Amino acid sequence: MDTGNDQGNMLDHGDEAGRAVAATGLWIALVAGIALVLIGAFGMVAGLKPAVWVAVVGVIVSVGVAVAMRSRNK
Repeated sequence: MDTGNDQGNMLDHGDEAGRAVAATGLWIALVAGIALVLIGAFGMVAGLKPAVWVAVVGVIVSVGVAVAMRSRNK
């Protein structure tokens, strides 16, 4: 098995299909993070105390994905 060129990356940097899949995954994660924020906000309005944590996790996920998307475009 030739592992000389394999640096642990499943997808080569020049692979357009791999880049499209990665970008789609980031967009899906961003939408999921925003959905968590909205679910948490509606839960807080309804008076559910654990909803605060749902909103916090949504914010953390959204910020992390936004940073990942921003760093990919450089």
